[in-house]
Formats: sequence, C-alpha cells, structure tokens
Amino acid sequence: MFYRSGEFKLLEAGVKLTQMQQELHAHNIANLETPGYKAKSLAFRDVLREEANGEQSVAAIHAAVEENEGLSLRPDGNNVDYEAESLALYKTYVQQSMLLDKVKSRFSNYSSVLNCNMK
Repeated sequence: MFYRSGEFKLLEAGVKLTQMQQELHAHNIANLETPGYKAKSLAFRDVLREEANGEQSVAAIHAAVEENEGLSLRPDGNNVDYEAESLALYKTYVQQSMLLDKVKSRFSNYSSVLNCNMK
C-alpha cells in the first residue's frame, strides 16, 4: 500500500524536515536583535536521505542543525539576515505545500480506485 511505500516515507520525511526548517527560520527571525546570536540551519538533503532510508534518529536530526559561522557586519556579532531568513521561510512553506499536495493527491487516487471497486 502507498503509506508503506518508499515514496510515502520520502514524502513524510520531507514534510517533517520542512517543518523543522520553518521552525529554525522562525527562531532565527525571533533572535534578530539578540546580541551574539548565530543563525542556524539544517543540512536538509543529507538528513532527508538518511530519514528516507530509515537511518535517522531524532538525536541525529538535532545534531544536523548547524550554526552559521558567517561573518557578521553588525557590531553585536549577530549574523541573522532578516531578508534571507524571510525568503527561506517562504521557500520551505512552498516546499511543504507541494509535498502535502502530493500526499493528498496520492490518497485521492487510492480513494478513487477503492470507490470504483466498491460499485
């Protein structure tokens, strides 16, 4: 069945990871004025590959959260770029919406097949 397939596992992992990315970007934006704060990001592709293969644990996902060590142009040492974070937040929103639409479409297809077989 679809919900046990590799495709569904990959979609599920993608949805979870885009949610984590959204939370990280929101956290970065919330700390825009925190002195010394370094923006954080998630190594999405590596984590997604491991998650889809069933090799990823929650602890490993949290370990994949990286602190961006880029130079800060601000005197307080904070390196959060509001525009970049806002754009990244929107990008992950679009990615997650596309993934959820794909899941919805697959379940709709299965529902149609089941309804045809019931008639």
